Parts: sequence; structure tokens; C-alpha cells
Amino acid sequence: MLDAAVRPGELPSLRIVIGENNADLALTLALLLDAEPDMLCVATAAAASAVLAAVDEHSPNAFILDMSLDDGPSLPLIAVLRARLPAAVIVVFTGHKNELLKAHCLQAGADAVVVKAGDFEELTLALRVAAQAAAMRVAGGGDSAGSGISADG
Repeated sequence: MLDAAVRPGELPSLRIVIGENNADLALTLALLLDAEPDMLCVATAAAASAVLAAVDEHSPNAFILDMSLDDGPSLPLIAVLRARLPAAVIVVFTGHKNELLKAHCLQAGADAVVVKAGDFEELTLALRVAAQAAAMRVAGGGDSAGSGISADG
């Protein structure tokens, strides 16, 4: 369940890379995220290789990933990002409403899975809740497993 009590301004700013192979959707998300007071889209990428390049170039602390990118599925990318950036927020934004897929994403290291059919507020709330959980995980020295947030829209 998402914690509706999380408010903007309570968290450090999220520097977000969007991994989405639909250019129009990536641009729309970037514009909407940039309008949030605690979020900034620092890059969009259509391929996993470009997401990884953006890590070095932009020092993001959050990712929104579609399940399929131009160079393959995102599951391996989730694991790589979690290993490289244990404190990063990773939210999968997918058109698939499949419980097994969600479980695989969370097992790979995603913090949350949000179905694209939902509204934008579900995505921003998932990002904020995951950021809060990541901050607690880092402060407590906990493991890097995902927080298990799921929004079914």
C-alpha cells in the first residue's frame, strides 16, 4: 500500500533518468516530473545502454524504467542499477498488470511497480515512497531489496 502521507519537500530532490522507448511518453513524463517541486528529469533513454551512460553523465538517484527497452528487457538493467547504486530509487512503469512480472521486478531490485494505466499521481507517489524507503534503508544499513510498492491503477 502506498503511504499517502508522504509530501513533497520532505525528501531530497530526485534526479530521475527515464528509461522508456516511447519517445512521446518519455517526453511527457519528463515535463510532468519537472513540474514537481522535488523531482527533476536529468535524462531520458530508450535503451539500457543509454540508461547506464546517463548514470555516469548525470549522477541520478532515481529511475523510471519501462519493462522493454530498445536493446532488450529491463530486468537485467534493474539488477545492474541496484548493484551499482544501492540507494537509488527504481520504479518500473509498465503496461503489464501481471503479478509474476511484478514479483520478478521486485526480486531484481525494483522499489516499486506502477501500471501505466493509472494516473500520474500514482507514479509520483511511488517515487516519493520509494525514496523514503531508500533513505531508511541506507540510514539503517539494510539490504538493497525493493520495498515492494505496487500500484495497480
